[in-house]
Amino acid sequence: MNQNNANWLNGVYIRFKDKVYGYFLKKLNSPELSEDLTSHVFLEITKNIDRFDETKSSESTWIYTICRNLCNRHLRDFYNRRYIEKKYEDLQIQAGESKSRDNNEIERLIAADTLHGALLCLNTDKKHIIILSYYYGLNPREIALRLGLSYTNVCVLKSRALRELRKILNGNSSTVKMNRPKKTLMHTVKNEGEA
Repeated sequence: MNQNNANWLNGVYIRFKDKVYGYFLKKLNSPELSEDLTSHVFLEITKNIDRFDETKSSESTWIYTICRNLCNRHLRDFYNRRYIEKKYEDLQIQAGESKSRDNNEIERLIAADTLHGALLCLNTDKKHIIILSYYYGLNPREIALRLGLSYTNVCVLKSRALRELRKILNGNSSTVKMNRPKKTLMHTVKNEGEA
């Protein structure tokens, strides 16, 4: 790295460190994780400094693209990890049960699998809205703040996502029932489809 690159990196760090941290804090609501990802952004910038072309984009566009990609990658990995952990817990429960397992438990596992596959078909914003709404229990205003979208946009995207999930799930040959007392995503998709 030459002296010009080192000076440029120092200037970028001074100008953008608080903005990058704020971006992650707003999206993820975790100071520790925001610090880690902020550090990761500047490592990516340092590794890829030769790729930056100021004729194609501004510094801020390039840096925020790196931020968005890291945030999306983190969320995707987190959701996949959470899904795998849940599947593992379900398998542990199954292993501890007697051979005459309740059909409802098997249906619930099939439903989780089917729903996970349907979620993978949605675009990033719709997937995040559904997950934040039904898995984390956030309301549309909280989701709008987290994702940097308007309240109206979140409501519209949520409605469209549920419609898409309904189409995907109705195209699936297995009819799935969720047997939980509280309102779940699967109930919402099915019930709104019947209305």
